[in-house]
This record gives sequence, C-alpha cells and structure tokens, in this order.
Amino acid sequence: MKKLFIIAFFLFFAAFANKAFSQTVYASDKGTKYHTADCKLSGDAKDMTLAAAKKASKTACGVCKPEEHFKDKTVQCSGKTADGSQCKRMTSTKEGKCYQHKTT
Repeated sequence: MKKLFIIAFFLFFAAFANKAFSQTVYASDKGTKYHTADCKLSGDAKDMTLAAAKKASKTACGVCKPEEHFKDKTVQCSGKTADGSQCKRMTSTKEGKCYQHKTT
C-alpha cells in the first residue's frame, strides 16, 4: 500500500511539472525574452511552449512576468478580432478580456 501511495504521488508531481512546461508563451526569433499573450512588448512574437523557449535560452519578460502569470487562473479572451473570430490571448482579468479588448 505504501508503494502504491509513493507511485501515485510521483505520477501526480510529474503531471504537474509537465503542465508547467507545456504552457504557451510568446517569443520572437530574434528576441531573448518570452512573454504572455497580452504583453505589450511581445510585438511579432510567435507562440511556443515554455520548454521550447527555455531550450532556446530565452528568459522571462520583466514587464509581463510570465512565470507569475502561470499561477493565475487564466481564460481565453472573450473579445472578437476584426475578422469576427475569438481572440487567442489568455487573460486573468475579471472582465475576461485581454488588454486590447477591455473597455477603459
């Protein structure tokens, strides 16, 4: 029974660690930083996994702080793009909208 508990604990921890590295971040090919989807500094960044960004020796942006952002409960922005499709950015705001779609 004790071995079963240890195995279950290990599997739970492995799944949690895998989820952290499968998070989507945004980085440009030339840049050295990775960002959250709603960071104003992301510019022409493309989406990639956190693991891929770290493998490419990219570091976290000091403005949007993606490492802290992953701790928040995030949802996909409910705003609509110019072509009518749903925005792909993730947000943790109360309104459920990214910086570009929230009303001021």
